[in-house]
Amino acid sequence: MRKNLTRALFALALIVAPAAHADGPGDGGPDVAAPPVRAQPTTPPRAQQAAPPAPAAATPAPQGRNGVIPLNDNLSLNVPADYRFYSAEEARAYMQRNNVTAPSGETLGMVARAGADVRAPGTWASIVSYDEIGYVQPATASGLSDANFETEVREARTQQNRTFEGFFAAPRFDAAAPYVVWAERAAAPAARVKDLRHEQKVLGRNGVAGLTTIGAADQVPQIEAAAATLRGMLTFPQGRRHRDFDAASDTVSAYSVPALVTGVAPVETNALAEPAAVEGESQMNFGGLAGWFPWIALGVVALAIVGFLLMRRRGDDDFDDDEDDKA
Repeated sequence: MRKNLTRALFALALIVAPAAHADGPGDGGPDVAAPPVRAQPTTPPRAQQAAPPAPAAATPAPQGRNGVIPLNDNLSLNVPADYRFYSAEEARAYMQRNNVTAPSGETLGMVARAGADVRAPGTWASIVSYDEIGYVQPATASGLSDANFETEVREARTQQNRTFEGFFAAPRFDAAAPYVVWAERAAAPAARVKDLRHEQKVLGRNGVAGLTTIGAADQVPQIEAAAATLRGMLTFPQGRRHRDFDAASDTVSAYSVPALVTGVAPVETNALAEPAAVEGESQMNFGGLAGWFPWIALGVVALAIVGFLLMRRRGDDDFDDDEDDKA
């Protein structure tokens, strides 16, 4: 039995010895920390991946409205179904986008054809305004035919820092309505901008309503064809029309019809006109006195004769009194 136990121990030693030798000191390599083990990136399923942000939706173009639209106490607008009216804020934004100088007076809104996107670059539209400058006298329109009037307009635009390349259509005054209309090129022909400025000024009792249409040169036929329709939308209420003018109580404007085209402030011309008016008034007064001068002179002579006779009679009475005293 002892012999069998010895054999078992010997066999066990043979099995254990190789394993012990394999775990011996060996060569462990340099004494550095092993790199950390990183998990391999995993790609989430397509359904779980974050979707890219959707592009911001464009602001829809304003729709505008039609029908009768009161603008102020002096003016209303009757917009037909094939046109639309937009707010004053939209009108100012349109002018800013197109680098357009606002018309004189107060901007009240804007009119464009129905279906047109007023925020699109190629759309033409009409700015509605009102300038309360008083009653403009139609008789002053004769100045539009002066030979140097276009030169005056050019000088005025220089002062206003506005480009003036000449008239598309020369100013024309209609005394029956009354209104003045003209069109001017507002940029050089090669410029890729809206280079047409079509103006209509409709006279009222207390001021002038304006339609300033902004477009391009190739849109002239469309704009001119629409001019009468646009002008017909403007309505002055009863009592505030041009023919309702009351000379006894209303203010006559310092602006003439040509000044509506140039836009030059009338104060400059008034300052020059006042001395002439005063001089004319002085001459009229002097002329009146000159007319009375012969009668005044005759009265002075008559008074002198009466005074002389009274003094002579008094002298004779004093002489008679002295004679009586001597007697």
